[in-house]
Amino acid sequence: MFLEGYTQKTRWRRAARGLSFVMIAAAIWGAYFAWRPPAPTLGLRHIEHWGRDSRTVSLTFDDGPHPLTTPLLLAALKRANVKATFFVVGDGLRLYPELARRMVRDGHSLANHSQYHFNLTRISPTEYPHEIETCFAAIERAYKSAGKEVRPTRLFRPPGGGLNREAIDYLYRNDVTLGWWSNNVGDWARPPAWKIWSGVTSNLRPGDIILLHDAGVGTPQAIPGIVKAARHQGLEFAPMPEQ
Repeated sequence: MFLEGYTQKTRWRRAARGLSFVMIAAAIWGAYFAWRPPAPTLGLRHIEHWGRDSRTVSLTFDDGPHPLTTPLLLAALKRANVKATFFVVGDGLRLYPELARRMVRDGHSLANHSQYHFNLTRISPTEYPHEIETCFAAIERAYKSAGKEVRPTRLFRPPGGGLNREAIDYLYRNDVTLGWWSNNVGDWARPPAWKIWSGVTSNLRPGDIILLHDAGVGTPQAIPGIVKAARHQGLEFAPMPEQ
């Protein structure tokens, strides 16, 4: 009799645990499907690497132009004979138009890092058109001002990498290409040059798109060492692809 009662209680406990597991799993999956981007955005164009078989890598710089660090970056890149992609802030192009013209005249590519550097997850979706399209327009003006042929771009990198369902949906519906990366040393925190060089080169792989920032003097100082290490591996540099 005792054993029979014990067995019955054990069965109830197991049933309760099983039910709890099912309920928790259902809640997790429900939350995921409520958050996840709509199915069409699975087709959002994104670029984070040149491809496994590529021997090309790209240097990309977020947050410029900046009156102190942009000239240092441009000088370092010119000495190294490297063309890069600058993910620029539209308001920075307005404040420092000569730096924008210099970027273009030096043969670098400009791409979109938003108009005011607002994280898209912290603003209203109604602000997306101004935050994104205004910067695209500013980039077009920068090319024209430099007397160069306009390079139409839809390449966008969100400030802070901030994305949510609404932001991804907007990018998809407006034919924007997400510009991601495969090598990120975190130089936004402005570490010394040797740490930036070590962080990038220790993880450098063929096809990498390297995320750096137009901020702090350590990054321009690290450029020669990064370029030397990459070329020692037989890699070449080019602006980030858009297709």
